[in-house]
Amino acid sequence: MLRHTLAAACVTFGLTAAALAQNPQLVAPTDPLSPAEQREKFRLPPGFEIQLVVSEPLVGQPMNLAFDAAGRLWITSSLEYPYPVKGEGVQPRDARFGRPSEHPARDRLVVVEGIGDDGRPARTRVFADGLNIPIGVLPTPKGPLVYDIPTISLHRDRDGDGRADDERSLFDGFGNVDTHGMNNGFTRWIDGWVYACHGFRNTSKVRQLGRDGQPVVLTMNSGNTYRFKEDGSAIEQFTWGQVNPFGLTFDEYGNAYTGDCHSMPLTMLLRGAYYSSFGKPHDGLGFGPDMIDHSHGSTGICGPAYYQADHFPPDYRDNLFLCNPVTGRVHRDKLENRGSTRFVVTQPDFVTCDDPWFRPVDCQLGPDGCLYVADFYNAVIGHYEVPLTHPKRDRSRGRVWRIVYRGEDGATDPPPMPNLDKLDLDGLLRKLGDPNLVVRTLATNAVVDRASDDRTAAGTRAAVKSLLAGESTPEQRAHALWILHRVGGWNAEFAASFSRDDSLLVRTHLARVLGERKLLSGVDRRRLTQLLSDVDGFVRRAAAESLGRHPHVEHVEPLLDRLADVPTADTHLRHAVRIALRNQF
Repeated sequence: MLRHTLAAACVTFGLTAAALAQNPQLVAPTDPLSPAEQREKFRLPPGFEIQLVVSEPLVGQPMNLAFDAAGRLWITSSLEYPYPVKGEGVQPRDARFGRPSEHPARDRLVVVEGIGDDGRPARTRVFADGLNIPIGVLPTPKGPLVYDIPTISLHRDRDGDGRADDERSLFDGFGNVDTHGMNNGFTRWIDGWVYACHGFRNTSKVRQLGRDGQPVVLTMNSGNTYRFKEDGSAIEQFTWGQVNPFGLTFDEYGNAYTGDCHSMPLTMLLRGAYYSSFGKPHDGLGFGPDMIDHSHGSTGICGPAYYQADHFPPDYRDNLFLCNPVTGRVHRDKLENRGSTRFVVTQPDFVTCDDPWFRPVDCQLGPDGCLYVADFYNAVIGHYEVPLTHPKRDRSRGRVWRIVYRGEDGATDPPPMPNLDKLDLDGLLRKLGDPNLVVRTLATNAVVDRASDDRTAAGTRAAVKSLLAGESTPEQRAHALWILHRVGGWNAEFAASFSRDDSLLVRTHLARVLGERKLLSGVDRRRLTQLLSDVDGFVRRAAAESLGRHPHVEHVEPLLDRLADVPTADTHLRHAVRIALRNQF
């Protein structure tokens, strides 16, 4: 049965036995190297250096990376992949590893802290073990959220010994017939939602709080994106389609991007859009528009990271870095604006390696401005390209690398890793203007997290309003808008003043904030229709998306006007307006 399934999958993916034999990258012909030996095999642009952060035996087959406000790096790591110990996807193992029932789950969540100039951490520890192919991870003040089959759960350290001793399921019912995507890319944005990807083939009938008898609140099949509240209070679909989206990142305007294979390797997501998949229909409006016109030559693409920080040289900023585990490369794609459409201008590969075991699967911009890469280090990559039982498939090795810029003369030091947990409220508000988008995002969420009761929320509102009354950067104002929205300090006066802001960044986020309001007043609606006629395409698209979330008869005429004058090149604005119009009816 497994042989027939794999054969069918090879046909589906356009792969034949002859093609596999001619592509040695799918099965590395070499033996594994030590981390020190592998490090010598990397090729990077002049001035860049790659450093080892952690490797086996602490981590084996790293999946996803995430940073917290204290500058700690959290890593999901799987020895079980691709066979879950329990679940829909259980298959017989090869002779070396026995059958799934012969041992408990061995996968883990690792945390490293105190990363120094040489990339090595001062401390490493296993925070949680006994996991079942964990992928998505997100640290929160209460503990990390982790997806492992079949739940998203909160893992807490109640006794303070540095290891999880309590687990609470937030959502369950996630499918795992296929284990090479499942639920991944957990990304907490400044709007207070956690965004995530849902992987290939699986059908999930998600139940809230994971309690028996709870109704299904969300059904997804194969590639999708969704978002949820970290306390488990809400979950909802964000986009439909794509084949196996893996990894999600945001730019400073609030645009979300995913990596995928067999649709397009990069997609800028439009809320409510349908994207091409295997034989699935669109919603009648056509598939969401593309931002790239080639596939990066691979059947497996994942783990994008958007770079906005001041550590790398200017040419590397406003770039997307993208993992290609099949060809063993990290791609670099510059972004070119065509109105509100961000189109890819592909640059020479950022990282290559002469060791064919290099399998990058996730990238993250660190709070220190460096780029972190999860290396699945394996002779075999893919889930269908090579049989799961191939004897060279490794289940013990894995590395995490850090890429720093040393300069042409090698004298440039990376910035130190910040610890936002040590800052007071004023310090966090200053960080809203940090050149590093990850720092700004962590600071925004930290401000809201600390406003946990009426007294602290009132103090937060007063401090934010004081910041806005004085001199502030566009980044501070944009992030402050979201804080006021989330802690209850919003009013129409702010919307009026920010709609006239000189910064398109601020006006774009104003439009997005209005879209997140539960109810729009008549003043709010008029504000959004004014922003729909803004001089900048990013603002117009954000306003259209927000109007689409609040149907009203007064929105139809201005949306029709915008549809009539959308520039041909701005495909994303056109599609967003069409979705918004559809939603009005």
